[in-house]
Amino acid sequence: MRLRRLDLIRYGKFTNSTIDFGPKPESGPDLHIVFGLNEAGKSTALSAYLDLLFGIEERSRYNFLHEYSAMRIGGVLELAGSEHTFTRTKQRTNSLLNATGQPVSDVAITAHLAGLSRDAYTTMFSLDDETLEAGGKSILESRGDLGKLLFTASAGLGNASDTLNTLEAEADALYRKQAHGTELALLKKRLVDVRSRRDAIDTLASTYEGLEAERLDARSNTTGPSVTERCWWPGWIPLLVTCVLRRCGRISGARLPG
Repeated sequence: MRLRRLDLIRYGKFTNSTIDFGPKPESGPDLHIVFGLNEAGKSTALSAYLDLLFGIEERSRYNFLHEYSAMRIGGVLELAGSEHTFTRTKQRTNSLLNATGQPVSDVAITAHLAGLSRDAYTTMFSLDDETLEAGGKSILESRGDLGKLLFTASAGLGNASDTLNTLEAEADALYRKQAHGTELALLKKRLVDVRSRRDAIDTLASTYEGLEAERLDARSNTTGPSVTERCWWPGWIPLLVTCVLRRCGRISGARLPG
């Protein structure tokens, strides 16, 4: 990808300003130097270019002359050998427009950035004293998008990024903080259910054992007549009383039952 022209339509202190880098030379170096005094707008132009590629930042500090709703940048990008004109506005959706002013997907640009994020692109191609120092540390520690890219390139691991993304997806499916649908979260729910059911079974078993012990204790401490005795005595008591009274002479001529 090559920047052919940058249009600072309404951005920062610029209004309808253009930086034209001309067509790509057929031979020789393609190097352009933008120079100027302090506060001339060099950093503003660089930020505008990044916003053209990735979208105007949510809390952009370049709205001091033009309101957010009026901010607008544009440019011509050479993509895959052909020129494409784009315009970028400050809004959440449909912020990228084509040459006819129709909204287009950001993929029209990001597809040519080799998967680089804004931070990685800035670290790699938008260098100053601070980014050089921070980028050097991240490269040495293989941190960040740029560190990963350079590490995988030097190690010959071209598909390491895809492998890492796959592993991260598998790890997220296994466990994510405060997630309820991961495999580990579902297993925890099952464990809680099994424990609850086990406790209910233990309670029933304990209750049964207690009742059984009470029954056996009550049976061993029983001193009254057995069931057979309770059924046998009531029918013979009147006969025994009658016999005793007859012998004592208190009853005469009485017919014995039965």
